[in-house]
Amino acid sequence: MKYSRFELLVLGVGVLAITGTIAFSLSAKPDGIEILAQVLLLLPLTGALHWGRNGGLLAAVLAFLVYLIARMPMILGTGWTTGTVQLVLIHGVTYGFIGIIGGELCGRLKYFFARSSESPSIDECSRVYNQRFIAQMLGALLGGWDRYSAPFSIVTLQLADGVMSGLSHARCSALVKAVANHLRNDVRMIDDVGRLDDGRFVLLLPHTPKAGAEVAGARVRSGIRDLIGAKDESVVVTVLGCADDTDALRGLLEDISPAEQAVAEVPDERRVLQQG
Repeated sequence: MKYSRFELLVLGVGVLAITGTIAFSLSAKPDGIEILAQVLLLLPLTGALHWGRNGGLLAAVLAFLVYLIARMPMILGTGWTTGTVQLVLIHGVTYGFIGIIGGELCGRLKYFFARSSESPSIDECSRVYNQRFIAQMLGALLGGWDRYSAPFSIVTLQLADGVMSGLSHARCSALVKAVANHLRNDVRMIDDVGRLDDGRFVLLLPHTPKAGAEVAGARVRSGIRDLIGAKDESVVVTVLGCADDTDALRGLLEDISPAEQAVAEVPDERRVLQQG
């Protein structure tokens, strides 16, 4: 199963479940604020499915703030009674659980589905996409740019040789996995994280102009530097955008594509264009 189908399936089930719960509760003259609270569950659910843990957290905070504002007249009228505190806490915990835990699970499921597919697409060391899959996706993104001017950018991140010098094989593998996990958690669900055969990490950012990718590149560079406790020069980041660096992107695609893979053999471009 593709993650995009899983996303639509879970969101559809969530909408049906919430709609059914609301319809069932209408016969009991429910509190309108509690109906709103149920509808607000869709915010952290959508954030978790589409943007992962960070997006789920932001959506959960937004849902909680909306609920708290809606409850404010009652709070101002009766004060913080035990019942009011329990209601607020229950909804806050529920939104947070769906947004944070759900986002973390969705981030892992995206790559689990890729590992479960028939064609090998996961790098065994880092557990993110491998070079073959990145080449396919880059080809699809370039095709979308050529045909529909759909913008995209990529960010490559490389650790300097000195970072891993003197480390055992087990320590190197652990470091690679730690970096991959950090990158996976620091990007949107519509973005793809991969690792090339030469050790470079790649972020594919659909619908992202180069200026936005440069901001993302600076953020992940700072995060990785803090993660591994390295100096500035130990983490090298390169940003390429489709409008300014098309030739460089085509050159990268040629370099990383398998010899037997024709450039035309790319994933369905509708998958790339419909994300976001």
